[in-house]
Amino acid sequence: MIPEKPRSGERPSWGSWPLPKDEGAREHRFGDTTLVVAADKAGEGDVLAAAVLYGRGGRTPGKKSRVLALPPPGDPAWKRVHTPSAGDYSLMPGYPSLPVCLSLRQPFILAPGARVEGWICSHAEARLVLGGAEAVSLPLARPYKTLYGSPESGVVCRHDETDFLAGDELLLASLKSDPRLIAHPVRLHNASSAPVSVAELCVYGEQLSVLADAGGLRSERLSFVFSESGVKMRLDGAVPQGSAVLAKPRVSGEERFIERSFEVWKAITKW
Repeated sequence: MIPEKPRSGERPSWGSWPLPKDEGAREHRFGDTTLVVAADKAGEGDVLAAAVLYGRGGRTPGKKSRVLALPPPGDPAWKRVHTPSAGDYSLMPGYPSLPVCLSLRQPFILAPGARVEGWICSHAEARLVLGGAEAVSLPLARPYKTLYGSPESGVVCRHDETDFLAGDELLLASLKSDPRLIAHPVRLHNASSAPVSVAELCVYGEQLSVLADAGGLRSERLSFVFSESGVKMRLDGAVPQGSAVLAKPRVSGEERFIERSFEVWKAITKW
């Protein structure tokens, strides 16, 4: 059974909490997205239920907060996990299991030989952790699928949109306005002899960390090299000093980036 009314009150986005027994559904707000968690007794253990409500997280200053309309108990939006004993649950940021195709809101031309540095952002998922193990991962932005590469042979990706940000002030403003975002510092290099239109960048979160610093969430730096043979992607630098590691990569090794780059190259060139 899912409580009909959520328990109101602001809570930090990430951290650990006791199971919300006998107190209604607990709200965790991430900008205009709300993640609700409820718990019920089930035999010798408990069932933890979680659902994401998109576009319902913000509060208007000076106005009475409205009660969230939760999905019906049988709605597939609820993800249920059995836990054998009472305890805590944690919410930690992570990446989608699919690569993320980030569509630039303002594409630009990169001249032959040109290099540029900046920031792009993708939306995190919330990983619900029980007993030290991930139970379920919930997207904090409404999920859509897309193809990176050609329509016939592209790589299936999670679709997302971003601005290419050149300054730290714009980045901090973006992270402050949307706590769901993970910032990715990037270096772009056009190693080809022709201009390149930069309209999409593909990010493979399975090999990236989620780091936290004073500005918000971020990953390691990424390098994208454009050439006649396609796009090469790799990690470009270690974890910055002063950053706390909230989530480690699920797959390690530079060879994985080489493999992924080859997949994208095949998709773009129809090889």
